[in-house]
Amino acid sequence: MRNLLLLICFTFLSVGIASAQTISEYEAMKADKEATVADLQSQIDATTGEIADLQRQIDLLSGWRTGYSGLLGFDLNNANNWIGNPNPNSTAQSLNIGLTGYANNDKEKTLWHNKGILTKAWNDIDISRADEEEDEDGLFDNGTVDILNLSSLAGYKFTSKLAATALGELNTSLGNFLAPGTADIGVGVTWLPIENLTVVIHPLNYHIAWPADGFGDVSSSGSLGAKFRADYTRDLLINGRKIAWGSTLTGFLPYSDNKTTFVDELTGTSREAGLAEWSWLNTLGFEIWKGIGVGLGFGFRKADFESADLQRYTNLGLTYAL
Repeated sequence: MRNLLLLICFTFLSVGIASAQTISEYEAMKADKEATVADLQSQIDATTGEIADLQRQIDLLSGWRTGYSGLLGFDLNNANNWIGNPNPNSTAQSLNIGLTGYANNDKEKTLWHNKGILTKAWNDIDISRADEEEDEDGLFDNGTVDILNLSSLAGYKFTSKLAATALGELNTSLGNFLAPGTADIGVGVTWLPIENLTVVIHPLNYHIAWPADGFGDVSSSGSLGAKFRADYTRDLLINGRKIAWGSTLTGFLPYSDNKTTFVDELTGTSREAGLAEWSWLNTLGFEIWKGIGVGLGFGFRKADFESADLQRYTNLGLTYAL
């Protein structure tokens, strides 16, 4: 009996030691595989970066570089007699669209950069069935964000980083085209300090501004001044996933501080405003799978000609980039 008990204890001890050894071996094997994967991933990231560099060189030799990104966000909520809700019978829907595209031609002595930015958003909410029946409007009758910016820059290069240029730019919206809106045309110099960054400084620029509807008899106002604009794009690779950032800062500083008086036809209030203005528009894209990801668009604008307050917007949704 004693020998049997000793045999059983020895067996359990042997199994425990063997299990511990097996776990340690598996953990060591797992650590080796993880190190191999990390090493392979770093090689993949390096090779992907080299491919991107080669493509940039190909683009430069061919002249044209093009690209685009898109953002789409959609939301639909519908509650029918759900008593736990603050509004048991309600509907809400929203749609966000953001498009950014560029076509740049860079050669040894010339450049031609074209860019378009479009952001549209709609939102419709009915907190009760009565609201839904009484309201005759739909989703596309309730715009919340509307931005359209088009630009074309052409020039002659003195060096690889400095050029004499001419710029035309339109900044407005689709739904309220040129109400408000601004347009610029001017000449000056453009600085290309690093790849994917273009800085425009045009001391000779004519700027036209159109007010929003409902601000008196002022149809438009123009002024000479200095135009500035900076466009930057950057793609980062983190663990094989691309993070894309695009940013545009554009503005105008008039040489004369002459102000125009605007009268709000609805409230009867009046205010004076000059033509100085600036906008900063940004897009961020986080790739999840084969170019599809999550994107964020946000921007700020200050233009007394349009509003005494700082303007801002945000846009969130799915993205696709190429």
